[in-house]
Amino acid sequence: MVKPLIEVEHLTKIFSESESTFKALDDLSFIVEDGEVLGISGPSGSGKTTLLAIIGCLEKPTTGSVTIFGEKIDKLSDVELSNIRLNHIGFIFQEHNLLPSLTVYENIMLPLTLSKKNVKSSRSRINELLHKVGLSQLKDRYPSQLSRGQRQRIAAIRALANEPKIILADEPTSDLDPENSSILINFLRELSENNGTTIIIGATDPEDFQGSAKRTLRLTDGRLV
Repeated sequence: MVKPLIEVEHLTKIFSESESTFKALDDLSFIVEDGEVLGISGPSGSGKTTLLAIIGCLEKPTTGSVTIFGEKIDKLSDVELSNIRLNHIGFIFQEHNLLPSLTVYENIMLPLTLSKKNVKSSRSRINELLHKVGLSQLKDRYPSQLSRGQRQRIAAIRALANEPKIILADEPTSDLDPENSSILINFLRELSENNGTTIIIGATDPEDFQGSAKRTLRLTDGRLV
């Protein structure tokens, strides 16, 4: 029997601040198959971002476990978690998080440089991706010279440039117009279909998935409903 790529078991995350505590996630269990496009919907504050952060090895669970590539992430060292993030996971954030002092091309190259990938093949892949989304002519511009939709598409290319096995997209279309939203979602759908990339998209409104997610989980107050 083929094991799922990601397995979440009784996951709970509690944040503590001063004398108060907040349970962001409450006893979540589900699996994500290799190559699946999974949607996670829920209102603001439902726990979507926290869940994606844990799956993305940015946070550790309070109790329960997340298994990725057969490894329980709460058992891994910081160095091992960093290696998974750098080489196997791509992040698309609601805020594009592009570095303003770097050009479009330099922003995309950054994770490839850190992972010490072959520069020649990396450049070829970046040019291919830029051409695919119609932004080749913008590679020498700075983020401040781009529209919001263009910045978000560049952030998506940066997440894809390292050819990660998993893409985590947190509200990637929330501030985009319908045309740019459609471009980005179709881009992710094609990536899953053609490359077998596993994609998890978090969104407030299930309509934001535009039919790309084959399955949707709904979170409310940190619980699956």
